[in-house]
Amino acid sequence: MKRHGLWLLPFIVAACGGPGSYAEREDFQSDPRFRRDFSVAAAPLCEAARRVLLGDGYVVAVDGRNVSGGKEFRGEDKAHAVLRVYASCAERAGGATLFLTATEEHFDVKTTRQSTSVGVPVIAPISFSSRSESDGQVKTRGETVSQRDFYERFYRAVTRELGSVGR
Repeated sequence: MKRHGLWLLPFIVAACGGPGSYAEREDFQSDPRFRRDFSVAAAPLCEAARRVLLGDGYVVAVDGRNVSGGKEFRGEDKAHAVLRVYASCAERAGGATLFLTATEEHFDVKTTRQSTSVGVPVIAPISFSSRSESDGQVKTRGETVSQRDFYERFYRAVTRELGSVGR
């Protein structure tokens, strides 16, 4: 009888362990969504990525061979989202590689109410009270964009931009 219950032990231990961390799941395998090889040098490749972002309304910053851009989207009520794109260009034999990552962050406005009351009822029946409200932006969620089509659209736009540079 004891032997039959022993096989449950690994399942019980696994269930009590809770969810693993995201870091434990990282295997650092190259994912084609996040990189694309081009047959041009890194400088024109990064310039094409910068121009694609600018052409689509992103606020862009450039730091050497790193290009980042952010674009805000209005949500319902007081909510909004920010899409951030990060591109890095690295030289390789016969051209350059464009590494691309995007994150989507969602924010909401939360109202905080504070109430303060001060009084001395024994000495004098006087009390002072104050109330205040303040709105603050709160990040409600954020994640790396994983949709392959998003990255493919960006790479196609960079390819078009590289083709239009010589015109």
